Amino acid sequence: MSIPVIPNRCVCKITISETWSYHQVRSTIYYRSGMSPDFVVRWRWYFDYLASLVKVHNPHRNVVIRCDVLPDDILLGKEWHDYRRDTMLKTARRRLAQLENAAVATDIFGFAQEDHARDLASQKAMVEALEADTYPIPDFPSYINRIKEFL
Repeated sequence: MSIPVIPNRCVCKITISETWSYHQVRSTIYYRSGMSPDFVVRWRWYFDYLASLVKVHNPHRNVVIRCDVLPDDILLGKEWHDYRRDTMLKTARRRLAQLENAAVATDIFGFAQEDHARDLASQKAMVEALEADTYPIPDFPSYINRIKEFL
């Protein structure tokens, strides 16, 4: 059995904690993937500088920088597409079941039933498109830069 070859893809990620919890919730403010190890070694000073700049402007928050050779916990490309499609498919099926089992209120002009039928048809179309993998799902960006919000 051969071990799959992992490409030398480096990831640099700067996360910051929220103001109300120093250790709990973190949001990614800088993310860059697909770099060569040589590039990361040469530009490590710049990533450290960005993290230091954020730390100076946010002294009560925890700023963490990670530059790894291994792939990060953020999914990219086909992995992200498959994960997002599965999640959206579960949600769409659940919503479709709720619409099929919902009791529709009757009104004089039948507007509620028309709205319900329209919602049901659109939800069925969404489930079919997700199952056929034709529903448009945006790709996860390989570069995130929200540092200006924290300076």
